[in-house]
Amino acid sequence: MKIGSLILRDRPLFLAPMEDITDISFRLLCKSFGADMMYTEFISSDGLIRNGEKSVRKLNIIDCERPVGIQLYGHLTDVMTEAAKMA
Repeated sequence: MKIGSLILRDRPLFLAPMEDITDISFRLLCKSFGADMMYTEFISSDGLIRNGEKSVRKLNIIDCERPVGIQLYGHLTDVMTEAAKMA
């Protein structure tokens, strides 16, 4: 399977994004059991551009767990754009 330039095995195992569940510890555990791609919890675009502790913490991704999809949410286009650049 190919997603952009990312190449995964033919039948990849994706870890679904779950708020208050898919933190870094859980993602690492799932990676050790064979997850091919995981996702962060929802990250507030407003919180991220304001350096909110909770939003920044959710963006803590280490190399050995990659690839990781990042879930941003918000309602203002300019804020979402800035947050996407930060992520």
